[in-house]
Amino acid sequence: MTQTDFGNKYALTALRTQRGKLAGEIADLKTRLKWAEGQLVHVDACLRLMDPETDPTKLPAVRVYRRVKLFRQGELGRMIIDALRRAGKPLGTHQITMALLEAGGHTEAARPSLTPRVRGNLAYLERGGKVTKSGTGKSVLWSLQ
Repeated sequence: MTQTDFGNKYALTALRTQRGKLAGEIADLKTRLKWAEGQLVHVDACLRLMDPETDPTKLPAVRVYRRVKLFRQGELGRMIIDALRRAGKPLGTHQITMALLEAGGHTEAARPSLTPRVRGNLAYLERGGKVTKSGTGKSVLWSLQ
């Protein structure tokens, strides 16, 4: 074996492992899909029994909300207040999110799911009288009450 063959050996092992994981995930999803389709047939049959005029295929699909647990109950609000306290000055939503990513040890990949939660939690804290909002749009600054 040449020196480049050893590099390929590790890459091939990693690729084989990744392929095995993906194949396993696809098999699991197919099993879950088959089960869900079977349940849907039963629900459609019940709908037709109770209301023969109903066409179940015309009913809209409801978007599934997937919760990503980044924080325990109440932890996000406490961390927001702590970030504002440590800053000692009003902060924008982006700055608060950055502080929480650092404090929570989260990577940049958590930002898309964290930012809307920070906004919602800030609104909740504002209604509770714990923080105040000044400005509008992207120039909003949040400070402790």
